[in-house]
Amino acid sequence: MQLQKMPPPAKSTTTADGTHTLPNQMAPMAKTTASIKPVLIEGLSAYRIENSKLALDVIPELGGKIVSLRSGKVAQTEWLWKNDRIGYEQAALNDSYTQKHDSGGVDECFPSVDACTLPTNSGAFSGLTLPDHGELYARPWEVMTCETDHDGRAVLSLTRACETLPCEFQRTLTLSPDEGKIEFKYCLYNISDTPVPFSWCMHPALQLEPGMRLLLPEGHQLYCSYASDHAPLAAGDVFHWPNSLKGENLSVIPDITMPKGYAAKVLSQSDFYDCTTAEEKVIVGLENPSTEEVLQFELPPTEIPHIALWLNCKGWAGDGGAPYFNLVLEPAIGNADGLAQLVNGNLAPIVQAHCTREWSLVLRLLKH
Repeated sequence: MQLQKMPPPAKSTTTADGTHTLPNQMAPMAKTTASIKPVLIEGLSAYRIENSKLALDVIPELGGKIVSLRSGKVAQTEWLWKNDRIGYEQAALNDSYTQKHDSGGVDECFPSVDACTLPTNSGAFSGLTLPDHGELYARPWEVMTCETDHDGRAVLSLTRACETLPCEFQRTLTLSPDEGKIEFKYCLYNISDTPVPFSWCMHPALQLEPGMRLLLPEGHQLYCSYASDHAPLAAGDVFHWPNSLKGENLSVIPDITMPKGYAAKVLSQSDFYDCTTAEEKVIVGLENPSTEEVLQFELPPTEIPHIALWLNCKGWAGDGGAPYFNLVLEPAIGNADGLAQLVNGNLAPIVQAHCTREWSLVLRLLKH
């Protein structure tokens, strides 16, 4: 099934105060509606999608990067971390993400997180080199749909034809008219005559403060692929959430002072079925007790079976500067840092020839 491209969004108009707005494209039937309008962010064309509960800003020409996610219209909370040392710029295929493009916000990683070369058992793709953090971030995406629909939902659908693998990647964001709820729908289309291996993860960099709580299913088994000095776990550790093998509760963000900061990467050991059933949604997220707010991802385990955490408590920075304080909470398909590792273990997800693979999740902002 070929992806259907939609007409481009209507041209915006500029009011006397300089605000960029879109004309009404559909007469909404709902009592309340979400809105979507073009804005400029650091000189780049973006879309602002919002309702009374939340707002997000998306830059299509930077890989559909979500650069801001705010809860509330009065007392706003910004959930996304922004790097004040790395600016926004488009990426070349052989760029280092961590050195040049780790600017914060939400990126999409496909078809690998780590740079790697696919092994000999990769068939037609044997020897193919895949770039750091994939090929979707910081590259221009095409706008397919930009509208408010009859139900009052704001819809933004973006797509990109891939360079390394013969695929088209599509992501659709749908904001509810009156809830703090965004639905993410993904569609990967294999345009070739051969099955394509891949991995994917959402890559949201979140702001941290001491005392926040990390939400993962209790008892889910994880393994550590990297740990810095002073970390409460070591590379190779396999443990059940939330306690490390050293007995430390990883769910509470610590009050770190240098030089005791640390960084660690942990991933699902297998899939979510060790702690849930196919009928239940897996809840992962971040809770801020000081504001009584929760950022929550609702994952169907039949579609998104894994999670990865990059927990950086002032322990690492890819540009050589002062270490960051952030969390990357990664819903994932594939539980390894590189696609080559998955292929070698016969664990790589596959999209069959001339077929699509679809998955979805819900992001929800809650106030206790």
